[in-house]
Amino acid sequence: MDKTKDSNYFESIEIKLANFSLESFNSVEKVNEYVEVFSIKNLCQPLESDSIPTNNNDLERSVSSFENKPFKAEYNDLCRLHFIALSRKCLNILEFGSGFSTVVLADAMKILHNNFAKFAKDNIRVDNPFHIYAVEEEQRFLEITQKRLGGKLESFATITRSSIDIINHDSRIATIYSKLPNISPDFIYLDGPSQFGSTKEINGFSFNSKFRMPMSADILLFEFFLEPGTLILVDGRTANARFLKSYLRRTWAYLHDPLGDIHYFELQEEPLGPYNNKKIEFCIKNKWLLP
Repeated sequence: MDKTKDSNYFESIEIKLANFSLESFNSVEKVNEYVEVFSIKNLCQPLESDSIPTNNNDLERSVSSFENKPFKAEYNDLCRLHFIALSRKCLNILEFGSGFSTVVLADAMKILHNNFAKFAKDNIRVDNPFHIYAVEEEQRFLEITQKRLGGKLESFATITRSSIDIINHDSRIATIYSKLPNISPDFIYLDGPSQFGSTKEINGFSFNSKFRMPMSADILLFEFFLEPGTLILVDGRTANARFLKSYLRRTWAYLHDPLGDIHYFELQEEPLGPYNNKKIEFCIKNKWLLP
């Protein structure tokens, strides 16, 4: 299938996407519309693990190291991710954490793969186009996400487990995953790890407490290997977003959406060369997402 045929086939999806913007996902009405248009609820069918009870109240649940019940599907966040992945024609996604988000992103990858696989293979330097790679700190949640993917989406997602290390980054305490997927992502979704991923200490300081907050430094380690056009979405984690903003060294546009509790970073630099330029033209049509 050549690019022209691919593009024509994708036209109906682009027409649907044109009815939405980033701001749409702060509107209940627009979120419900997106859910219906792209059948998002069908991707989020409950598993047996979703019905187990929780011993934590709403205040404690997200900061408890003893929470076994998976978090429910947040459709505004899921639709936003699906929209970004499709509208930017993301080739490789790196997700820190896993869950319903992995499933909806894998669905977007499947749609793109079915339309553009041959074009990407012939024209863009990428080993496994239209694939999401998620890294998860807990084996149990990894297995739950694998079940959510099922047979139809499992070939578009790879989930690996990694332990969490505490490091000293420029005299600042932070965490990193001990092993990351060896890819060059053009979309990074930062929603992990939790502060309970490690019990290690530096000078008596530990993240393993409900009054701590996540402070991931992984992106800083490979920042200069990212290609212009890369987008980072930080889900909540405002302290971590401010940490990254302080240390990222390249030409990143930044936007905070307080209503959605989302932070965006977009690498707005001149292309590295003709192949990166072709990738930018294909993925975002040379139009930056952020002002």
